[in-house]
Amino acid sequence: MKNYLEINDDVYFICQRIKEIDKSYHILYNLSRHCYEVHSFEQKDSYCFSVPFQELDERTLQFAYRTRRENQDKIIKEIEKNNENLYKKQLKEQVNMLKEAIYVSERHYNPCL
Repeated sequence: MKNYLEINDDVYFICQRIKEIDKSYHILYNLSRHCYEVHSFEQKDSYCFSVPFQELDERTLQFAYRTRRENQDKIIKEIEKNNENLYKKQLKEQVNMLKEAIYVSERHYNPCL
């Protein structure tokens, strides 16, 4: 892996602490993409995920735990609930826009309102 730099130590000991989540995890820095990645020794394609933050900190551990395969059903439910909430919000906004358009239209034709 010539475009990677293996990270063994960091200020918050994330490299050591991530092994508590999965002993096969290790952290690499992708030199071409300029980001941290978590890889696993137990997978044929070792890539697990890119760290969505500029630095290694507690959020990295939380993200690693949250995105584990065991949490897949929970994540899917969260996505579905979020999509449902977005749909309801958009529907409510559209109804409000229609009400306003009707109100403006009625005022235009009947200035006494």
